[in-house]
Amino acid sequence: MKKKVFAIILIVCLAFGVAFAAKASGLRVGAQAGYGGYSLQFTDKENAKNFIRMSNGGFYFAGTAEYALSPELSAKVEAGVNTMGKVRGTVSYDGKEESMDATKASPINFALYAGAQYCIEISKQFCIDLGAGFDVLMGKMAPDDDDNESFNAAMGIGLEAAAAYHVNDNIKVSLGGKFAWHFINTNKDLDSFIKEISDNAVTTNFGFQGYAGVSYAF
Repeated sequence: MKKKVFAIILIVCLAFGVAFAAKASGLRVGAQAGYGGYSLQFTDKENAKNFIRMSNGGFYFAGTAEYALSPELSAKVEAGVNTMGKVRGTVSYDGKEESMDATKASPINFALYAGAQYCIEISKQFCIDLGAGFDVLMGKMAPDDDDNESFNAAMGIGLEAAAAYHVNDNIKVSLGGKFAWHFINTNKDLDSFIKEISDNAVTTNFGFQGYAGVSYAF
C-alpha cells in the first residue's frame, strides 16, 4: 500500500514538473513556513459534548511551484515537512474535558498538495489567492521508530487561501493558510477502527497549515 501511495504521488509530481518545464515563463517557485498539524476526533452522534480528540502539530516548511494557465488561474504544487510534537489526547463527557500528552514526540510527517489557484485582484499589486486540490499528510503516527505498522497516509480535499502582495513583477510575498478534510487513511488499523465506531460516532479527520511565503517568477 505504501509503495502505491508513493508511486501515485511521484507520478503527480512528475506530471506537474513536465508541465512547468514546457513553458519556463509561466513558472513561479518559492517557499512557505509556519505552523501545521492535524486533528482526529470522534464525536457521539447523540451528544456533541461527548468526544475523543487526538491532535498534534509543529513547524511546517514547504517548497512551492506555480504554473500560470492564465493571468488569474495557476496550477500549484507544494511539498514539505511538518514536525510533530507530543500527541494530545482529549476526552470530553457532558462538557467536562480532560487532556493528556504523550511522553514522546511523534516523527516528522510529510505534507504534499496539488491543485488549482485563482487570483482575485484587489489592486495592481495586491490579490487574494484562493485554491483547492488534493492534500496528503503522511508519516508514522506513533513515536516509536520501530513501529512500522503506525505509518499512515491521510488524503483528501484541501482548501487554501492567502493574501498576496506583488513587490514587483517577479517577487510575491503571501500570508495564508490551508485546511484539508482527510477522508482516506491507508493505515488498516485506523481505517478499521473508524469503520467500527461509525454507527455511534461522527469522525472528523483534518489537517491544517498557517504560513508566510515568498515566491519568484521566472
